[in-house]
Amino acid sequence: MPKQFKTARQINKLKVIEAAEKLGVSQPTLSAWEGERKSPSIDSLENIANLYGVTTDFLLGRSETQTPDSKKSIPLQALPAFHGRPVWSAKYGWLLVNAVDRFMTFPDGHTMPFADVAGEIFVSSPPSSEAAPPDEPPLSRSEVKRQKEIWVEPISPDSDLRKELQGWYQVKDRFVQNEYGNRFYLDTYGSKWLAFLSENE
Repeated sequence: MPKQFKTARQINKLKVIEAAEKLGVSQPTLSAWEGERKSPSIDSLENIANLYGVTTDFLLGRSETQTPDSKKSIPLQALPAFHGRPVWSAKYGWLLVNAVDRFMTFPDGHTMPFADVAGEIFVSSPPSSEAAPPDEPPLSRSEVKRQKEIWVEPISPDSDLRKELQGWYQVKDRFVQNEYGNRFYLDTYGSKWLAFLSENE
């Protein structure tokens, strides 16, 4: 079975130049991996799998299963591959990765350098880690657009505001809206709010 580097990138709708930048490699290097002219190192392979949200076995053509094991922790050196994506910390809960400035953003808005992060980091939260939604990985912006209803978790330092605005929202063209008329716009996704699927979907 052929290797699936290009397929995994295309599934994520990333251009070669975008993926190469997020992986911290040159465009010719990534093209060589995709064309099977060169092979990535083990660390690079794990970074590719983390960036694309697939298994290393899928990338190597040894499995048709794309989904990674959410129980396996992410090594700290692989965090840059998650730039702009939320991850679950056993110690801190949901965090947003900023690989450019090398820090994590908490839901209340404060930040922490990569070097100060303690405990294990995962792709998704473990079962029973939270009493109420969300209890699964946040959706990507493109996944939000495909849903009719989502659970919204605001990102704000104001805990009362977060509690007031969290809940179920209907997905519209450019925003999501709850029954009280509160809106979150899609262009602020990941900086002001995160979205999750309902448990019964």
